[in-house]
Amino acid sequence: MIRLKVFISSVQKELRSERIAVASLLSIDEFLRECTVPRIFEDYPQPLRPNPKAYLDLLRQCQIYLLLIGREYGADAGAGLSATHEEYRLAQELKLPTLVCVKGKNRDRVENAKEFFQEIRNAKHIYSRFQTEEKLLEAVSKRLREHIETTFAVEPRRAQLEQSKLNRQSASPFERMPLESLIYEDLDSDLTLEMMASAEDRDKDKVDPSDLPRLLLSRSYLWKDGDVLRPTVAGALLLARKPSNVLPQARVQMDTFPGTSRNADAIDSDILDAPLPHMIEKAVAFVRRNTAKPMLVKGLKRQKTETYPAEVLREVLVNAVAHRDYNESGAKISLEVFTDRLIVSSPGHPPGRQSIERLASGKARSRSRNPLVVQGLSWLELMDERGSGILRMTRLLEQAGHPRPVFRIDHDCLVVELRPPGAGKEERSEDRKEISAIREKHEMQPREAILAEVSASGRISTKVCVQRLGIPSASAKRIFKELVKEGILTMEGAGRSTYYRLTEPI
Repeated sequence: MIRLKVFISSVQKELRSERIAVASLLSIDEFLRECTVPRIFEDYPQPLRPNPKAYLDLLRQCQIYLLLIGREYGADAGAGLSATHEEYRLAQELKLPTLVCVKGKNRDRVENAKEFFQEIRNAKHIYSRFQTEEKLLEAVSKRLREHIETTFAVEPRRAQLEQSKLNRQSASPFERMPLESLIYEDLDSDLTLEMMASAEDRDKDKVDPSDLPRLLLSRSYLWKDGDVLRPTVAGALLLARKPSNVLPQARVQMDTFPGTSRNADAIDSDILDAPLPHMIEKAVAFVRRNTAKPMLVKGLKRQKTETYPAEVLREVLVNAVAHRDYNESGAKISLEVFTDRLIVSSPGHPPGRQSIERLASGKARSRSRNPLVVQGLSWLELMDERGSGILRMTRLLEQAGHPRPVFRIDHDCLVVELRPPGAGKEERSEDRKEISAIREKHEMQPREAILAEVSASGRISTKVCVQRLGIPSASAKRIFKELVKEGILTMEGAGRSTYYRLTEPI
């Protein structure tokens, strides 16, 4: 497989959004992603060994030069030339295939930019004109495919062309938007390294951490704000430790109810605010701790199983966070656990406005509203981009004796409903006992509930009392104080890390 590094060049500030769009195209187009790797240079302060011509060093590592020309020329980088002009001349010296895309009319350009464009025309380069981002991406994809086909005799498969078209039709530009209230240091460094190592198809120990910002920039997960690097929406969703600081809609609301309706207070609640990969695993853990563990007889042994297979839970949650409409700032994903079903509600209709019937059948064509998010989750091996998730999820449920998942639209949310094995039939006695235990804990007096929880879990905190037992913070603290005074509980830690455990007998 060929992997051509494409250097994307332009005046940095003027055509920033166009560069981000082109880099995104190379990361999400089914064919171009296989054959190319985007490279963008953004100059920002480096703590060690600053190199004023680092952009030229990066260009020397590339095999294709893609130039975007607009109205501006750029600041003098030395010898009277802008950095973009220097890059162009080096590309010609290296005899790199050069693709030029021109925005606007020549009369609107500053004088230096006019002279630069004339130099390109004198060199007999074929160039494409564009006014809109859509036209730019069409030109870039066409020119790159033509170059790869004629030079390397590698042609895109029909399925790749069709999928790329569907992705472009369904993709929302919102995920590429630059954020102004987060910085690169707000990202989870370990997760960033893991994702970019996979994107580069290299082992983590072979990736220089200092090179991570450039790799993220080249794939539209970062942007440069003056001398500060900041994430785009997709970068924040995938990698920010607290994405809700800027994107309140990124949170996931989780609730467990003691019966089959929302009439009762939740017996366990949590709001997740973390990078999407971490949120998925935390949500799976929440469901598993709040559902019964049915007994399954294997041979002569009885073994506990999961009410909902973990792989199915991940599939539902991955689809919810990957394909939801993040442009809805006031809406967040909700996960509700009832004794007879699990409901995941994700803001927005299915990407591409596909029908619920076709989606439920598993025959819907894969479409991505947030292709950069999908690509990141795929690199982290949390998602299969081929769109086979619903079929696989349905097959796993049926193998485990579950009804097929139910899909519906409710208040502009895509709702997925799962039911346990044998739903609609009489519950097994073991399941009823475990569900009853959950209900009883909720119905206990606060002091009894606290003692039952600490006996079962080994420790308890004010947060657990509020979120899991439904006991107000002030009441929990009062009861803790009484139990410590009576010698029943011992306090450990301090501040927000304070917790209580049963006092060991002397």
